[in-house]
Amino acid sequence: MDIANLKRQHSEIMNQAKYILDNIENASVQQNIQEIVQTMNAMAGKLRIHLMNEDEYLYPPLLNHPDESLQAFAKTYISEMMEVTKAYSDYKSKYNTASKIENNLEGFIQETKQVFAVLANRVEREENELYPLLG
Repeated sequence: MDIANLKRQHSEIMNQAKYILDNIENASVQQNIQEIVQTMNAMAGKLRIHLMNEDEYLYPPLLNHPDESLQAFAKTYISEMMEVTKAYSDYKSKYNTASKIENNLEGFIQETKQVFAVLANRVEREENELYPLLG
């Protein structure tokens, strides 16, 4: 498994999240709303590819490992990731067009901060807890 590739994907995803968060913090959501929507949708694609890579290359060695604690660890991470994925998917569906954001700007700002904090926490945990197990 190429951990460097997974970390690169994390970096790209988090850079996209930062772009959206920076626009929220600078109160420039409405000025850059089309770019925010495009970034959000591109981010969803990168997340999907990242998750497919993890499912195909990262988790199988852990799930098939003779150490049952590593198997349990992997199962926990998979379960948690399903929740993170659902949260982002629901968020994206709710705000995937400019009009949806404009109709609920405060909700968009609040949910963006919440969902991206969960995502950032997950990325940090993967890089500090999960990836070191695979070298």
